[in-house]
Amino acid sequence: MSEVVFLSNTNIQIAVGSSVGNGVKASKLYSAPLPEGAVLNGVVMDQDLVIETIKSTWQQYKLPKSEVVLILNSPQLRANRIDAPIQSDKKTTDFIARATADAEYGRFTHPVTGWYLIGKDNKSKTSKIIYETAESDFVKTYVDIFEKAGLKLKSMHNGVQLATEFFAKAAAGKTVIYMILDGNSLVTIFFAEGKFNYDSTSRVFSQPGTPEFAREIYTSISSIRQFISAQHLEGALKDVMFAGISQPHVSSLANDVLNMDSEIDISVVTPPNGTSIADGPSAFPFYVYPIAGLRKIDEKLPILKASKQSNTKAEGAGFIKKLILPFAGIIAVVVIAFVVLTIYKANKQAELKKLNDYNNDPTVIAQVAEYDAMYENMGEIGTIQGGADLLNEDIDSYPKPDSSVNAKILMAAAAHDVDVGFNTYSATTGVFSITASSPIVDDINMFISDLMALDIFYSVDYTGYNLVTNADNESLWQINVVCTLAGAEPAAEADVVSETEGEVN
Repeated sequence: MSEVVFLSNTNIQIAVGSSVGNGVKASKLYSAPLPEGAVLNGVVMDQDLVIETIKSTWQQYKLPKSEVVLILNSPQLRANRIDAPIQSDKKTTDFIARATADAEYGRFTHPVTGWYLIGKDNKSKTSKIIYETAESDFVKTYVDIFEKAGLKLKSMHNGVQLATEFFAKAAAGKTVIYMILDGNSLVTIFFAEGKFNYDSTSRVFSQPGTPEFAREIYTSISSIRQFISAQHLEGALKDVMFAGISQPHVSSLANDVLNMDSEIDISVVTPPNGTSIADGPSAFPFYVYPIAGLRKIDEKLPILKASKQSNTKAEGAGFIKKLILPFAGIIAVVVIAFVVLTIYKANKQAELKKLNDYNNDPTVIAQVAEYDAMYENMGEIGTIQGGADLLNEDIDSYPKPDSSVNAKILMAAAAHDVDVGFNTYSATTGVFSITASSPIVDDINMFISDLMALDIFYSVDYTGYNLVTNADNESLWQINVVCTLAGAEPAAEADVVSETEGEVN
């Protein structure tokens, strides 16, 4: 039996069961609320509250204290797919490290990566792999939390990718969307003719059961239709399988969307074939992630093992340094002593007396004392100057939200006849918030693509489209765009010298 724990922003879900063939058997399902603010997007904000919740949940349901699998949906636990040549596990690990060095590792200070196999294509001699990357401290935090709660983590995985693989068999040959609502976070998984195409996570602002909620969901569906058209994919999109809300809310959503588009069929997600749930299939839409976590995966390098190996290497390097440094110091002292003794032995007694007389000269002693005082003062000045230089570099690298930023945004908008409204700018985070609108949705897509290509932005994120009406009663597509400014590049030393010389001349 396995115990799979899914932590969201609002609750903790537990599935107890096992993998059976290509399916799963869930014998028990449990849920308990998490204190508000204890976890935010998979990041623990209050360890004590999370530890206490896990302890009390295990006590309440009298769960066995065995190894558990943790499921998270967090930008701090990134999961991606990659094709690699069929080779040994060690060579595959090295291949992943090389292939993802720039794409993933640049996002983390001390990254660790685990991976598991999801399939092989013997014809093309490639392995299909999902690799998961996180900060070493992020992984260690959860290991410590479960240890303090009296449990041991067996593995840690990204929930969206587990759910995607769980639905893959049911989606075979179909063009279908799976939507999973967790609180106000909506995960969308899209299959085109049975082939996984992409997944996304967005924020939902309306309550299920309301017309506003239906409009938000329909906007997400429409954006996927645009993607299908842009990618020239075959197969018409009709089926949408929804999880995370009750059957009445799904029925209400289906009716509201049907009034907007008669070709869309929304229904409650059903367990894939081979899934057995003791509490009945009606519980499945609310426990998708932990139930998917019961499925057996071919885990080649668990991220917990990768984290442990990384920590062991770091500790080993530190131990070697501690071991070498004392011996190196002793050898240096012996060499210096040998040289000094050789010189003293070779010198004549007269020269030794002359040196002693010089060293004992009161004038020389006074000069040495003065030099020591000056040297100490110079060290203090150097420390102050170093701090000032670092502060100057930080100031120079701070994003500069001047008029040139607005000009580049407006230039990109003008190229595609898109209207732009500047909403807010946060000096603390370097985030621009703008609103883009156009009667043609593809123009907005191209405008956002141009923004992403600008080197003044570190990242460009956007929410789903909304269909609005302006003062002239014209229908416009509107989208909220969040642009995070990139840090300014400090001037190169050679450039500074060149400018200084120009001023002197």
